[in-house]
Amino acid sequence: MQPKVLEGKLVMRQWGQTGLIETLRNFSSLDELYSLCVMTPDPQIVDHIIIHGQDEQGRPRELTLVFQSITFSPQE
Repeated sequence: MQPKVLEGKLVMRQWGQTGLIETLRNFSSLDELYSLCVMTPDPQIVDHIIIHGQDEQGRPRELTLVFQSITFSPQE
């Protein structure tokens, strides 16, 4: 059996007037995840991604990818 993705959650964050706002988007394939990431509107940022799947033996696995947002000035 091949490892496979079953489902996942894309967690986006942005600062609002009342504090930090978290938005969740579900996906069922890596292509769908990619589309959600590239279509994320400003000022939301991708904070982390949780992927649920199965390994070669069919056992449940969870992978969490966490991102750090930074601001930098381009060098001239």
